[in-house]
Amino acid sequence: MNGWVSPRLGIRFELTSNGLEIYRPDGRKFLTPVELDRLREQEHQRAEREHQRAEQERQRALEAIIQLEQEQRRYQDLIARLRQQGIDPEQLS
Repeated sequence: MNGWVSPRLGIRFELTSNGLEIYRPDGRKFLTPVELDRLREQEHQRAEREHQRAEQERQRALEAIIQLEQEQRRYQDLIARLRQQGIDPEQLS
């Protein structure tokens, strides 16, 4: 069986010290269940990091919006104070 290529599927079987390895017709090795689980876990961790990064970015954007709203209220308060003093802010320029 070592080195045998399936004529119908085109896959190759190799016996190694680690056991049986199966190769695709393009030469890439089929992954073992353990390797697939490792890749799945790596992808899950990557997705979790991306989710956390996106959540942090969303939080920063929300904080920026809150700060902008505070600045806008402060600006409106200052305009109102000027008008109460009889000063037209439009004429200050």
